[in-house]
Amino acid sequence: MDRSWMNAHRISEEYENGVLVFLQYVKENAKSVNGTYFCPCVRCLNQIRQDLDNLHDHLFMFGITRTYTVWTWHGEVLDQPITSRGTNYVDEWMSDHLEDMIRDVGEDNFRRANLYDSVINDSEQPLYPGCTNFTRLSSTLKLFSLKARNGWTDKSFTELLELLKDMLPENNTLPIGNYEAKTFLCPMGLEY
Repeated sequence: MDRSWMNAHRISEEYENGVLVFLQYVKENAKSVNGTYFCPCVRCLNQIRQDLDNLHDHLFMFGITRTYTVWTWHGEVLDQPITSRGTNYVDEWMSDHLEDMIRDVGEDNFRRANLYDSVINDSEQPLYPGCTNFTRLSSTLKLFSLKARNGWTDKSFTELLELLKDMLPENNTLPIGNYEAKTFLCPMGLEY
């Protein structure tokens, strides 16, 4: 689906048509809570629910968050780097998206934070000693994808992570809670 409208001026016909297509997509794919949906405007940042009319108005008044190109909060499924495809898939995904990450963060910040080394390390670190199906990165990405698709609260997600951490063998690398998982996936304030 074309998302070029997200970068168009809010008073343009392209933006207006894009908003209408987005709202239709939301209606057909997103899970509603009492007729409300997460609002992807710059002010709400997919953290506040609005009805469709207010969502429409917010997208014109404040604009859409331009980095929100995969509509996970509105029913779109992520194409994730799944380790069952092998670690080469994760490496290929990283290589394909590294330039975008550097551009989003800024080259100097990217180097200063040693982000590349950290992400590569997490993509190679097994979830627990002897695990061949999941890495720390892939398991956290999969769990966050489930959280986003199903609209889990931070509290319920933390409870799930705590339970899974206890169920897995000792020395597992699964984040212990929502905050740790977010800081692991979102260095320097990047959205997950």
